[in-house]
Amino acid sequence: MRYLGTFLGTTLYCAGLLLAGPSVAADLELPAGISTHPDGRMPIEELYRSYLTLLDKGWELDIIARSQPDGRAYALPIIALRTRRTGDAAWILSGVHGEEPAGPNAIALSLDDIAALGDHRAVVLLPLNNPHGYVHNWRYLNRADYSETEEGQSVGDSSHLLADPENPTQPRAPMPSSPEADAITAYILAQLADYPPAASIDLHEDNLIHEGYVYSQGRLGATDPLALIAVRALQDSGIPLKMGGETRFGEPIFSGIIGPVTDGSIDELMSAEYLVVAGQQVPGPAARTVLVVETPAARVTLNKRANAHAALLKQLTRELSSRSPQSDP
Repeated sequence: MRYLGTFLGTTLYCAGLLLAGPSVAADLELPAGISTHPDGRMPIEELYRSYLTLLDKGWELDIIARSQPDGRAYALPIIALRTRRTGDAAWILSGVHGEEPAGPNAIALSLDDIAALGDHRAVVLLPLNNPHGYVHNWRYLNRADYSETEEGQSVGDSSHLLADPENPTQPRAPMPSSPEADAITAYILAQLADYPPAASIDLHEDNLIHEGYVYSQGRLGATDPLALIAVRALQDSGIPLKMGGETRFGEPIFSGIIGPVTDGSIDELMSAEYLVVAGQQVPGPAARTVLVVETPAARVTLNKRANAHAALLKQLTRELSSRSPQSDP
């Protein structure tokens, strides 16, 4: 990763992905005429405008990369916003998969709650990790939907940094699956010293399930109190949850929660005790809490899903605000 410096308070990073020049924070230099997928999700321009209101509260903007997958006519920025306060941090992510719009929309609805959390502790927000996927309703950079037979390039792929269980001195993949995955994971590594993750919340959906659940990837696993709060928040919002049995991937569910899994995701990276970087083992984020929220999408309206994610964020940000970073479990 190469640090490119700052311009107008905006920090620029590069990890094998060419960045367009310095961006004005007011509009991020978005191209004109973007047509966001018409299913009721907020137009992407409105999302960016809403996220940037955190700058008025003293937050800082980082442009992680400008994403332009093959076949796309223009680039869109992958951004992060962070508090000036540093220290043990709450990380909030969404929009890793483009056909899952509830999370990015919920964050736009929850900015007051997120800002209030930032008044109490460090926060890093990556609200829209796959902007082209959001615009076009594509899950991956290279294909629209999930496939069990064809590999999709997810912006959250982290196998190039996660240790191979059979050979822990080597990563599972020799190189990143995409420039975007390279840039996002490089950004996380660059922030670890100032914003070590105490908690990570990643908002997802699944249009192939009819009952949701919560992954708890962190050190506390399925017993994490924040995972229990997340389950209750979804239930209170009327989201059907699968409380037992298995996920569609065969993972056991206990009280709506799945414990740590090995999936090569950005969430596994956030929980990892160590990583493999340039052939060397280095300390990983090792977050105590890593939650991945999966709401069922096929039979629940987008409005209800987004409101459920927003209600969940309200509950979790309040809980995290009530704790000093030193008191986190």
